[in-house]
Amino acid sequence: MKIETQDLENRQVEMKVEVPTEQLEKAMRGAARRLSKQTKIPGFRPGKAPYEIIVGKFGEDVVFEEALDTLGQEVYRSGLEQSELEPYAPGVLEEIESRDPLTLRYVVPLAPEIDLGQYRALRVPFEEAEVTDEALEEALEELRQRQALIEPADRPAEDSDLVILDVYGELIEGNDEDKRLIDSKEVSVLVEPDTDFPVPGVYDHIKGISTGEERSFEFTFPDDYAAEDLQGKAAQFKLTCAEVKSRIVPEWSDDLAQNLGDFETLLDLRVKLRESLQEQANQENQSRYADEVLEKLLEQASVDYPPVVLEEELARSLRDLEVRLRGQNLTLEDFLKIENKSEESLKEEMEPAARERIERGMVLGKLVDLEELDIENDEIQAEIDRMMEPFEGKEGQELRKAFENDASRSRIAIDLLTSKAVTRLTNLARGITKEEIEPKTEADTSTEENEELEDPANENKPEASTEPVEDEAKKE
Repeated sequence: MKIETQDLENRQVEMKVEVPTEQLEKAMRGAARRLSKQTKIPGFRPGKAPYEIIVGKFGEDVVFEEALDTLGQEVYRSGLEQSELEPYAPGVLEEIESRDPLTLRYVVPLAPEIDLGQYRALRVPFEEAEVTDEALEEALEELRQRQALIEPADRPAEDSDLVILDVYGELIEGNDEDKRLIDSKEVSVLVEPDTDFPVPGVYDHIKGISTGEERSFEFTFPDDYAAEDLQGKAAQFKLTCAEVKSRIVPEWSDDLAQNLGDFETLLDLRVKLRESLQEQANQENQSRYADEVLEKLLEQASVDYPPVVLEEELARSLRDLEVRLRGQNLTLEDFLKIENKSEESLKEEMEPAARERIERGMVLGKLVDLEELDIENDEIQAEIDRMMEPFEGKEGQELRKAFENDASRSRIAIDLLTSKAVTRLTNLARGITKEEIEPKTEADTSTEENEELEDPANENKPEASTEPVEDEAKKE
């Protein structure tokens, strides 16, 4: 068997295999026997018709196509073994280059290749999150406003009141079916100067309104309006007041603080609220910083992978979309009709986000490898225990069973490993580490660069495969 290989871009190898004549003849005769078993041929028992009779009845091309079903796989596996290629996923029979001698051309996907560069030297400035006094006062005021006593008021609306409105709005120009902007009933609107629903400046039209009163006004959306399709357009709005309600906001006191939760005094509330705000700010700041560091790492990293990786990620995205659509009693076909899109155009829209997920996952997977990170069973169990804390009784027992199976534990392990990789990366970027980490030499990492990686962001990564190839040549 004569084999030629040639490297292609995107981690693929072209493999040409010249099939020995005797192997082709054997495959053709086996195909003929299978065809004879499937068809009644006068004068012969099933599977016993001579080869020449079968070829005469079906034609040599049909027998060849039947033979190729099994021969293509045999040749592919033999080619991989002799060429010592290690496929990342099933290959594709791209073309039958010649029938005499039979020469098959395959494309074999190889494992992704990821180079993080000098990732240990990466540094990104980090600033601690700070909760200002102004932020604390805003949070306290929001809590106080939520404790307002709301009662019906038999008078025109005043500042800080609530008005219950029926709101109708439409564009002044345009087709009838496209003109309507809003038609909502019993909408609660706060009478305050900065109220911007349904449009900025509505305060002037609701202050002083009484129950049962109707008010109409025109509004031209500014050129910098958030909704670009409304910029510069004029609209007519009609407000009908269903009810006016007063809002009595209590003053701060220890009693009010106690009503808000497990707080002994107003000072206790302020201290604990600041701690809560600080914890939230720290989490948000750490998440933002992690994204920034990972983005910097992606800029310097080199990630190369075969097209099959993107194809599988897009297929996974479509499956996820279908699950969400089923929750809305829609099918993917319904969605495509509503959006006036084809499946291919939808995939094109999904591609940038899919590539980003792939690259992030592979970079973190490489980091896991280089930093020799791992997750122990007790860490998985501790995470399950943490997730089960809010649930008690029978509900908690049923949920725990759902998380204790191998598949769920594997997903939890992947999430924990991803989190551990991100933590290690951000610590390195800040220059924080518990052990002395010397940059590895090329010799230290050369063997690691060629290892197949475990991708913590993609639990369904295909294994190296010598399974049947996809026969693109036959599809044509």
